Amino acid sequence: LALPNGISATIHAIGDAANRRALDVLEEVLARYPSARALPNRIEHVQLLAPADIPRFGRLGVIASVQPVHATSDYEMVERYWGAERGRGAYAFRSLLEAGATLIFGTDCPVEPLGPLATLYAAVARRRPDGSPSPDGWHPEERLTLEQALIASCAAPAAVSGESGIKGTLEPGKLADMAILSRDIFAGPAEALLETEVHGTVLGGRLVYRSPAWA
Repeated sequence: LALPNGISATIHAIGDAANRRALDVLEEVLARYPSARALPNRIEHVQLLAPADIPRFGRLGVIASVQPVHATSDYEMVERYWGAERGRGAYAFRSLLEAGATLIFGTDCPVEPLGPLATLYAAVARRRPDGSPSPDGWHPEERLTLEQALIASCAAPAAVSGESGIKGTLEPGKLADMAILSRDIFAGPAEALLETEVHGTVLGGRLVYRSPAWA
């Protein structure tokens, strides 16, 4: 077993039955080895959950590693195959956060675009760039604030990887890993994210990318 030997578990699960089984196994093992709760155990994707399983992430300390662009790419398929009612548990980002789960973001590139701005937009708007399915987004009750989405993109992954002392936030003494954007993304609507350009990228305090458009 990985957990009793100090190795965290990462379980790939998409459907509600798969996620329930993953949580069942983790709950059983964590009950036998309580010290393993300190490990960054996570479920990857977490795309569909039964309502009763959402609080278990926070209760067990299981990290939900999700890819927000999947929600906007897949919502038509979700409703077709999982149905509208069952689909309410799909990509339940806000519900997971409110239940005490640690939420971390990824892109699932090359399945989805690598750019983090697309990830932020999907998380806060729950819409595709063309505005579909509606102005309020798909299951708008699961939208996140931009601050929550940025934490899930930066600070939370650093904490999960045990690197919060050197990265994840911009603070004195940490690595200066950051992006220089063309606008203040907090100053406009969610659609401003789609119009934002990356002027530069700084890695460890060194400029490694500079856009030709950046004067």
